[in-house]
Amino acid sequence: MPDPFDLESLMRSLKAVIGDRMWSTATEQLGAMVAEHAGTADAAAAFDLYYAHWRSMPATDPRRPAFAGYLLQLVPLMRQSGPCCTYEQAKELAAAARTAPDPEWQAIIKGVQALVVLHDTTATHTDPGLLEKAVEELDSASRLLATMDETPDATPTGFVIGRAVARAEHARLRGGEAEFDMAIQELTAAGRGLADRPDDQAYLRCYIACLRADRAHLRKDEEALARYVREQEIALARLPRHHPARDSAESWLATGRFKLRSLIADRTDEPWPEPRPRHGALRRPDTTDPYTLVQAALEVIAAATYDEDAKAMAEAVGLLQEALERCEEDDEHWMRCAGQLAAAHLLRAGLIRWDPKPLSHLSSTGRQIIAHIDQAVSLLRRVRRMAEGPAHPMWTTVGCLLADALRWRSMMLPQFRSAAAARLWKESRGIGLAALSGLAWNVILQSGTEHAMEAGNRAMEEHCLDVARWCVLDGELGTAVRALDSGRALMLHAAQVSATVPDMLRQLGQDELAEEWRAAGPVPFEPEPGPLGRLGPTAALRTAGPDVRLRRRVLKVLAASPYRDRLLATPGPAEIAGGLRTLGADALVYLVPAGNLDLLARRSRAAPGAALIVGADGALRSVELPDLRLDAPELTEYRAAAGAGWDPRRRGSGSPRRDAGPVTAPQGGVPPRAAEALDRLCGWAWRSVLAPLTAEFHGNGGFYGARPGPARIPSVVLVPLGALGAVPWHAAWRAEGPGRRYMLEELLVSYAPSARTLCEVAGRTPPEAGASGSPALVIGNPTGDLRYAGEEAEAIHRVFYPDGTYLDADTADATEVSARLANLRGGVLHLACHARVDPGERHSAYLDLAAGSRLAAEELTEGTARRIEPGLVCLAACWSNVSSRGYDEAYSLATAFLAAGAHTVLGSLWPVPDEDTSLLMYMTHHYLRREALPPGQALRRAQLWMLDPRRRTPPEMPARLAVRARHIRPDDLVGWAGFTHQGW
Repeated sequence: MPDPFDLESLMRSLKAVIGDRMWSTATEQLGAMVAEHAGTADAAAAFDLYYAHWRSMPATDPRRPAFAGYLLQLVPLMRQSGPCCTYEQAKELAAAARTAPDPEWQAIIKGVQALVVLHDTTATHTDPGLLEKAVEELDSASRLLATMDETPDATPTGFVIGRAVARAEHARLRGGEAEFDMAIQELTAAGRGLADRPDDQAYLRCYIACLRADRAHLRKDEEALARYVREQEIALARLPRHHPARDSAESWLATGRFKLRSLIADRTDEPWPEPRPRHGALRRPDTTDPYTLVQAALEVIAAATYDEDAKAMAEAVGLLQEALERCEEDDEHWMRCAGQLAAAHLLRAGLIRWDPKPLSHLSSTGRQIIAHIDQAVSLLRRVRRMAEGPAHPMWTTVGCLLADALRWRSMMLPQFRSAAAARLWKESRGIGLAALSGLAWNVILQSGTEHAMEAGNRAMEEHCLDVARWCVLDGELGTAVRALDSGRALMLHAAQVSATVPDMLRQLGQDELAEEWRAAGPVPFEPEPGPLGRLGPTAALRTAGPDVRLRRRVLKVLAASPYRDRLLATPGPAEIAGGLRTLGADALVYLVPAGNLDLLARRSRAAPGAALIVGADGALRSVELPDLRLDAPELTEYRAAAGAGWDPRRRGSGSPRRDAGPVTAPQGGVPPRAAEALDRLCGWAWRSVLAPLTAEFHGNGGFYGARPGPARIPSVVLVPLGALGAVPWHAAWRAEGPGRRYMLEELLVSYAPSARTLCEVAGRTPPEAGASGSPALVIGNPTGDLRYAGEEAEAIHRVFYPDGTYLDADTADATEVSARLANLRGGVLHLACHARVDPGERHSAYLDLAAGSRLAAEELTEGTARRIEPGLVCLAACWSNVSSRGYDEAYSLATAFLAAGAHTVLGSLWPVPDEDTSLLMYMTHHYLRREALPPGQALRRAQLWMLDPRRRTPPEMPARLAVRARHIRPDDLVGWAGFTHQGW
């Protein structure tokens, strides 16, 4: 009869059955063998027997390390039969097993212990630090085992998969988008090596599709989410019903379908797309597992929300309450479960029918609503305290939810308790604003622009606007300003922070960390080869600049230092006012579109559009703009035309455009003629915004504390939110007699990505753009197909910058341009060339240069120390000030140059015509050099010159340009209105 405590022989028997396959392919058979060998009811019970035996062995027994190691290797198999082996027991066994000197044995033990930790941590979400440690241990073990020929293939492959799973779960808990991508890449590569193990391959594909579905849902990418749900369905169909992880895969698929239905419902505004989940048909969960209880509750919530079924929602609250009671108190899983329960309480309150009348809060329904809100508030307060600050990925979501709940609670107070309501409003504003600091933290944490974009995407839409609108209603305009800026241009802010991190660290005495950051540098996004196919244990996906782990370490140091506000805080009115005075501007104006203030309870309140004004004297005003709506017909028509890559001159006529392709694909249908759509848009812009805004400025004496003077027109810096960023506000017009009067005749208009960027630019050394003797780099027609761009650049170089450098199709490749740009300090960079915007691509906006080369916006903003310092960058190219990563990110070629260190940038909002652009650019440099005007005023004067039917050409203008000047149509906005000014 075999010795039941001979684990070495048991291991040999198991391996003889399974061969080189993973144990998960025959869990039931192997578990039965373990139980039979031990003489216990199941494999989980065998652990207790063997662990007790090991503890009874003398410390000097030479068999003790091997017994501990074999038992630890059996733990993953034993756990398939039931819970066994605590974290402390696993540590104890691993410590004993590692006393054996064999390197291969030690690597196996290290990896198995990490897998046990991974199982415990992913099941309970207890400690992200343990997940990070598991990644390191599995990486170390798989590296060593991959070099040993005698090691079964399944062992290092299992460790590689475990490492990727640990990485993915850590990214879920701590928000590293690059880390998430790396995990998916590793899992995909490992899956290709499982062709001879179809069950494990199918399960892995389910998991990968689940991870990708989560990302698609966060991006609100309905098409991608549908694709990944379908991939889960296909993989699940190939997974045997007896597979031990089948229940998990089915749960992932149910969650993915729920998320997909939610996106479809949001888009169509329908109650629920078919097939709708039927509450009574939902599978009852295993009540011993809190994770399963939460998933079941989410399915019930989905059905209850769209059926408005209060009874079903109450059941969901009960499931979540039960799950919460089964969680370890105050750990990560408890936090997430408590957050879900709080949201369910608010949803439950929203389904209670209630007619707000005096004293109705004392009614039975009123008391029920208050009870649910109070329970939600209590849970959210506790979760927020546990999150501690913006480093926690739940900080922003929980804070905004708590702010909404407090706002709703104030609505349940009777009118005579106005003081109590005011206190709740104040607390709600403070918590909401503090929550928004997590947006900047999460974006700075990411490696590379693309991941930063995913982390910051929809920040304004989902959180900042609500907080800001509540503040406006409360009359707290300073807090509203901070809230609005919290969701603007976060990628640009991250780029500016990254460039100054080494200096900040050195000031804090962290020289080694500063050097580690600097040495990370920008590197290509590609995998290094490893022994396990394309991506092995030694592989590391590399992204631009420092990776997530280094960023997390650096952020922890900086957040505990005086530099915390520089990282996370947005400028207040006093700081903005100082920046405006430095730049010589009178006011910063946020253009906020109308919308609804929504609470979870399906109650909403209309919020009109508004201009939120910060004056150079620090004064704050809000001007109501009821017609400023994103669904205005004029804006909708224009966006449809612009989205189709419109050509105002119609293809085949007029001069060529300076773009290399459309911004996006057509949105469907036949767009209106783009020039007409633009003209109507600018008429609407005057009626909806500029008429009341101009009256506001003239009513305040034409200035807000900057530089008063009777002949001086007000100077404003606009920050248009959302799709309002597509509008050329300076070209807004009104009828005047037989002609028109344009906005730029009333105001000097500049633009800014955010107040934070404005203040950062204002803090730079004053530029000397265009000053006599300043350096210049002029690039003309580098692709050889823009005749007028070449003539424009040659004329600008010859007339205004004869001592500067001129590059053309023979010399203006990206390498040469970058080298010249690095040495251009305080001078002028003029680019007359093609540009392209490709939303969603790795390089989302770039200039086409000579020899097929490109200069991308991302190359300007990524990395750790790249800074340029031209005084003026003139981007005489199409789409050069069109955001490629969402309106509120304001990430364009123009703003990338601004973030990289330029003082002033001129860029365009659409595909500008080559012929008209050449004249506008020439005249801009004329006013810059001959009349010594600042760049913004020089551009405005050039645009006014284009509008003047009696315009005169300067004597030094080349004849070929002067001839064209006679054919300019003043009413053609396309030719002059596309260019905008940012910066000094």
